Amino acid sequence: MTDQPLVYFDVSVLCVEDEPLTLEYLTTLLRPHVREIFSAKDGQEGFFEFARSRPDIVLTDMEMPRMDGLEMGQAIRSLSSTSQIILITGLDDPAVLKRGIQLKADGFLSKPISFQDLLGSLERCTEAILVQREVLMQRRLRELILNSIPFPLTLLNTVSLETLFANSEAQRQGIAPHEPATGPFFPESVLREIQESMTMAEKLDRMMTPTQIHVAEQTWEVSVTPVAPETSLYVAVDITAREQLESLKADVERLTRHDLKGPLGGIIGLTDILLHQSGMAQDTLDTLRMIRDSGHAMLHQINLSLDLFNMEQGTYTLSPIPIDIPTLIRETLPQIEQHIRMRQLQVNIHIDGRPLTGAERFFVLGEKLLCLSMLSNLLKNAAEASPQGGTITFNLHALARSAQISIHNSLVVPAAIRNRFFEKYVTAGKRHGTGLGAYSAALIARTLGGTISMDSSEEQGTTISVVLPRPPDQPS
Repeated sequence: MTDQPLVYFDVSVLCVEDEPLTLEYLTTLLRPHVREIFSAKDGQEGFFEFARSRPDIVLTDMEMPRMDGLEMGQAIRSLSSTSQIILITGLDDPAVLKRGIQLKADGFLSKPISFQDLLGSLERCTEAILVQREVLMQRRLRELILNSIPFPLTLLNTVSLETLFANSEAQRQGIAPHEPATGPFFPESVLREIQESMTMAEKLDRMMTPTQIHVAEQTWEVSVTPVAPETSLYVAVDITAREQLESLKADVERLTRHDLKGPLGGIIGLTDILLHQSGMAQDTLDTLRMIRDSGHAMLHQINLSLDLFNMEQGTYTLSPIPIDIPTLIRETLPQIEQHIRMRQLQVNIHIDGRPLTGAERFFVLGEKLLCLSMLSNLLKNAAEASPQGGTITFNLHALARSAQISIHNSLVVPAAIRNRFFEKYVTAGKRHGTGLGAYSAALIARTLGGTISMDSSEEQGTTISVVLPRPPDQPS
């Protein structure tokens, strides 16, 4: 055996053979080529040895007393479905071979055993074992990572609604693996989202607003993301502390706004008193008027911020009246005069596809301050997004019971924020942008009983459309 190839397999092997000489031959032959070797003289002893040592490969004779190789193989399969089993037979009985195939044996060797055939079988089994080890390692690593995440995370079958996997935190919250998705973490709204997650392919391309649920006096933000056919990832994040901080921040901001109105009222009142004094120079009067107008503008902004807070809370009381949109657009233009002048922009107003004449009016049902703020934010965004020498166009269209206000500029909204354009704090490409202009415009539009939408493409540029109610006595 000095000319045997120097081949080594990092596996353990159990040899089961009732003929002592054959058993000795096999163990002696294999010992230099494997990590560890075990032996047994019949099937029953072989099964006990397998249960004790758990070898990677079982090399067994088929015909043995007490328990033959096939019976032992079936018993081993009940303990380990992935164990590699190589059957040795000197029989040509088709029935015996059929039983070996039914066992799903990983290899067959005929007596007398060829050394090359033996090494070939070991090599094939070792390759399968290495693949199994890699899969097992990846699974354990994945489970280790998922179990280290400090919030409930599960994999769900979107058809049967069975929990395929639940990390340790999910199990701590009562979500069991391989059980139906039931309980407080799976209310009807969440189950509906899970079932829809694989029928809505666009979910893969857009950011979805997470669902909020309340479990055990805590607020959780739930998101469901498709990860494979009929499989979704469910994640629940505890946002109770964040909500409390946001509530505290809102209270502080509300109190700050309230406290600002006191001294600001004093400034406005003092300038009014001084303006009624006689004998002042004209430039002094102009300065006082500027201070007073700035004070009023700041007061309007403070009032609007308080109104926006109430809108977010759903507590704002609307008092709509007919509002002339062309007049408001003209009032907003001075607010962005610097942008218009620096970029040499042109602002056009069209009614039903034709240029606006000086005498025409176009009414919506709303509140002046809210409409003014909404148009100002949309116009400012359009000006900042317009190229040098570009054109901003307002298109006003009378619909059956509503009015559409569209504002168009030629540049495209970045793809990264296109599907989240009206969300809070979403911005891109603006050095000092806050992402609140479009958000407040959308909030105001909805508060006024209307809708807002955005369409943006490289070919058509960007158009933001607001649809608001019309006064009932206005002609179509």
